[in-house]
Order: sequence, then C-alpha cells, then structure tokens
Amino acid sequence: MALLQEIQVPLLAVNDTSLTVVEVCFEHGDAVKKGDLIMVFETSKTTYDVEAAFDGYIQYLCEPDHDYEVNTVVARIYSGAEEVSTSGLAGPAERRDFASPAAAGDGNWGGETLFSREAARLMAEAGVAPSVFAGRDLVTGGDVLEFLQPAAAASAVTSPSAKVVTGPSARAVNSPSARGQAGVALPVDPQKVIVERLSSGKKREIEYLGDVQSSGLTSTLYTWVDTEGIFVHINRSLKYLKDSLLPVIIYEAARLLEAYPLLNAYFTGDAIARYREVHPGFAVDIDKGLKVLKVAGAGRLGIQDIEREIIELSGRYLDDTLELDHLTDITFTITDLSSEGVALFRPLVNRMNSAILGISAIDGKLQRCMLSLTFDHRVTEGKLGAQFLKELKERLESYRGADAAAAVRGISCFKCMKTLEEDPAGVGFARCITPEGKDGYICQSCLKGF
Repeated sequence: MALLQEIQVPLLAVNDTSLTVVEVCFEHGDAVKKGDLIMVFETSKTTYDVEAAFDGYIQYLCEPDHDYEVNTVVARIYSGAEEVSTSGLAGPAERRDFASPAAAGDGNWGGETLFSREAARLMAEAGVAPSVFAGRDLVTGGDVLEFLQPAAAASAVTSPSAKVVTGPSARAVNSPSARGQAGVALPVDPQKVIVERLSSGKKREIEYLGDVQSSGLTSTLYTWVDTEGIFVHINRSLKYLKDSLLPVIIYEAARLLEAYPLLNAYFTGDAIARYREVHPGFAVDIDKGLKVLKVAGAGRLGIQDIEREIIELSGRYLDDTLELDHLTDITFTITDLSSEGVALFRPLVNRMNSAILGISAIDGKLQRCMLSLTFDHRVTEGKLGAQFLKELKERLESYRGADAAAAVRGISCFKCMKTLEEDPAGVGFARCITPEGKDGYICQSCLKGF
C-alpha cells in the first residue's frame, strides 16, 4: 500500500500565484482509474484539467470554489482504500456540517495536521490553539471561520437562484485577502443584500486592471477617424469581417508599434521593460468571461491572415478550447466596442502592458469613429501617445483613397452652394442637418456666420 500520486496546484502562468478549484469529479475515497478526470482548476485565463496517473483511491484536500496557492497539495491517490483518511475534504455531492472541529472528520488521522496560510493567520488573530483541530489532516481558512462562528454558519440561507451569505462566509468577504483583491471592504447586511462570490476570472481582472490604474498615473487621449468610403477598399481584403475596422487596426497598430516601443512595454516597479516582439491582443467577451486573445507576430501578418486569426481564436473561445499560449505574453491590447454602439469610452490598461487602444462605434451620420488610447505615465508620455494616435489615424484614413475622393466629389454647402473643390480654406465641410431636415454639408465660413 502506498501513495501513488500527489496533486499540487500547478504554476500555469507567471501571474497566477493561486488557482480556483471549480470541480472535483469524485467523492472522497472513491476508486479512480488512470486517465480519469479527477478535478478542474480555473486560472485567470482558462481552465485546467487534472487526470489520474494511476489506478487507486482519491483523497481530496480541497473544496470547490476555493482558491489555493501554487504548490499546495490538493489531492492524493493511494493504492488502498484504507489509506484514504475520512477527514479529507468534501467531494462533489458531499456537504459537511461543522458544529465543531471534530465534526469535520472522524479524528482518525494520525499524521501531522497541516494548516493553510489563511488558517494560520486567522488562528493567530483569534488565539485558537492548533490542538482544537486534532485528528484533521488539513485545516483551511474556511474551517477556522466556521469554528469561530458556528451558530452563524448554521443559519446560512440558500435559494435556488442565489446564496445569502452569513456568518463566516460574510466575514470572508471582509477578510484582508478579499480586501486586497477588491479594494476596501464595505459592510455586509445579509438581510438587505445577497453576497455573491467573485469568480476567479473576475478577481484576476480586478487584480490585473487595478495593478496599473491604482498608481493614478494613466491618461486617455482621443481622436476620430473619418470612415466615409473606408470600407470600399478594406472589404476587398476581408472575407468574413466585412465593415469591421478591427483587422486593419491590428495590422496597422502592430507595424506602428515597432516605432513606438514604449507603448509595447510595461512598468516593472523600478524600471521599464520593453518587449522584443509585438504580440497585440484583442479583448472578447461573448458570455464566457472577458478574455484577451493574442495575435502572435501580427506585424509579420497580412490583413487576411489577421482576419483568420481573429476568427480562429474567437471560435476557440466559444468552444472552450483556448490554450495558455493564446492568452499570455500579450504586449499591447485592443478592445473593440464598435458593435455595442458605444460613442466614446476610456479603456483600462492591463497588467504588464503600458497602453490599450479602444475602438468606438462608427457614427453613421458623421461617418467617423473615435479611437481612445489609455497609457501609463510611468512608461511613456502624452506627446508620444498623441503622435501614435495621429499616425494611426492617418494610416487608417489612407484606405479611403480615390474611392473616398469620388464619394465626396460634387458636395456643396447647402447655404452658399459653394462646392468642396471651390473651398479656398481647404479645411473641408462639416456634416449637418438642413432646415428641411435632410442630411447636408456646410462650409466653414457659413458655419462661423461669415
């Protein structure tokens, strides 16, 4: 009889120092076979399946919907059923009622009792002696909280659609670790509110987006791009994403970033790290959580290649088949809200980035859309960000070309009837609504009342 396999929380990405157990697939003590799926972790980017490497009996040292630090032992597989302590943690259908520490197990565990970091901290604060958990193999922070407030724990109320958290769960929301992820903790009255646990993805989102914004040293610049006639040329290069600016913006931004390395970088805490390669990512959120998908080496790809990458990565996102490489080492982020009808917004810089570009909806009347660039002042400055936006605008508007010129030929001011070609100022006409309620144009002189 022997220990066959010990499952630890893996280090899947440099930023994920803890993972969430989202599913345990057997009951504690069940027989498992080699290749069986025994548990599922959730990272900040995707999920990670753990399979049994041997035939044996599973001992769970973790619970679903709990976070565990990297390298923490969360399960073991033994060769014999008698080696699996019944004081292990709950399986998928099992729920424990903690009236006291002894109720958590039968006290048969004869080895050393292990305490998680959170459990040790809470015990030290409350003055709880380790001996009260004698007979337990592993004690978590939740176990300590339930011991400290057993009556409140027993009064927790649930409904089919939501969970009202009281007692230790409510206290956990206000714990220092929770405050570190979600800001200053606010009071919770379970009679007035329903407290829902943050998903692992949302906690990471708060952590990653707050990492840069918490410095208070970010600014956002805006510019508009004239889109009249732009898709006449762009759509010739696109097969699926017609009338979308995303592929061409990724294409042009990736090339432009070669000349703006400080926008393809991040602040380390006391230095600036510039990425050697340009790997832009585009944000997507289609009811499966916010993800940023990497278009690797976009500066070496054509517009059609980038379109294929967007389609393939979006399909993987919908099918839950994304791999870590699709979600990591992103050097610059682009978030496209054009399909949501958003006129203007301020995107937030992600961790290990120094800038993010936002794409707003195209105004059908004015035939233009707003681009917004948020950047980290610790890495770069407003002048450089403004130059980047100006060059990107010029590159995008160049796609209008001769087609755009043909589209505006013959346009005249509705007041003075002067044509665009006759405009001496050369600054162009503004779109307007005529007194008759029709779309029209007005020259700068008439607009200013000259």
